[in-house]
Amino acid sequence: MDISILEKIGKSSHKIFFWFNLEDNQFLYLNRAVEEIWKGSLEGYLNKPELLMEMVHPDDAPLLLNKYERLLQGHACNFEFRLYFPDSFDKKVRLDAYPIMDEGDQVTAISGMVEDITLQTQYLDYLIEFTRKKNTALEIVSHDLRGPLAIVRSIADSLEKDHQEQVYDEITNYTRFIKQACESCVNLISDVLNEEHLKSHTINVNFDRVEIVQKVREVIEPYASSESISQTFEVIAPSRAFAIIDIVKFDQIMNNLIANSIKFTKPDGKITITIKDEANHVLVAHHDDGVGIPEKDQPYIFDRFTKAAREGLSGEKSVGIGLSIVKNLVDIQGGQIWFESKEGKGTTFFISLQK
Repeated sequence: MDISILEKIGKSSHKIFFWFNLEDNQFLYLNRAVEEIWKGSLEGYLNKPELLMEMVHPDDAPLLLNKYERLLQGHACNFEFRLYFPDSFDKKVRLDAYPIMDEGDQVTAISGMVEDITLQTQYLDYLIEFTRKKNTALEIVSHDLRGPLAIVRSIADSLEKDHQEQVYDEITNYTRFIKQACESCVNLISDVLNEEHLKSHTINVNFDRVEIVQKVREVIEPYASSESISQTFEVIAPSRAFAIIDIVKFDQIMNNLIANSIKFTKPDGKITITIKDEANHVLVAHHDDGVGIPEKDQPYIFDRFTKAAREGLSGEKSVGIGLSIVKNLVDIQGGQIWFESKEGKGTTFFISLQK
């Protein structure tokens, strides 16, 4: 068999080209690219072809043997598998192999090409993750801006009403709440869509040592003062407690929990946030005496686009991502979150934060 064309292609290629003779189980041709991809020496693989199988990842070896059987049956194969290097990282390669038949349609040799696709695979994985992160960022922004903007709308309604009645006693508070809500919106957008976030597939966390009791009171105050929100709020906490948190992400957590409680708590209900300064952590317990979470939905409550999503008591729509955002934001700050709930009795979310 004339393999001169294969030799000319393989001489300067970074891909492996081969011709394997089945009669004597030897390579009739194998180029030096095998030294770059498989490591080892060309001469060693020519003398002992079985050494190539020793570098195949154990989990992928059955696949390779299955494809080899199909080649012996006369079927061309195109597939990917991994190479295992104990002292380095795995490689991923793509093999295109073709059976060579004699005049009697018997497979006498296998020829083909092997390409290192490790970098291509890593880049594709990066693009997939990056796209997922961008989509998640947009979901977070569109979801979490609703709370602050709802507060601004409520205050605007109050301002309009007070102006009509020529009552201006609360203007200072109104403007302060509007400023806080706007700052919250701007901080959220900056945090989620900052340049570093878009360039990286990891989430950037900016830790600060924060006095968390005052922070919680600042988050609650606009809700408690809004005329459109009738539920009452209470904070039970020591005078001070410090936690290591990302301030913007903690704002998101609290706003999501408050908005969730408002949706599922009757107008005369109560939302209570209890803060405990423990030895190794700060525990934040967010409780409402609302309708609670049905037992059948509880295993899925933190799922993204959860099937546990349901309308609020006033018909508010839910896309089912709020609590998944909360869990993700707690996790990336090194905290823990869990909940207790009973239908008709309310729900408590517990958040443990680093000190």
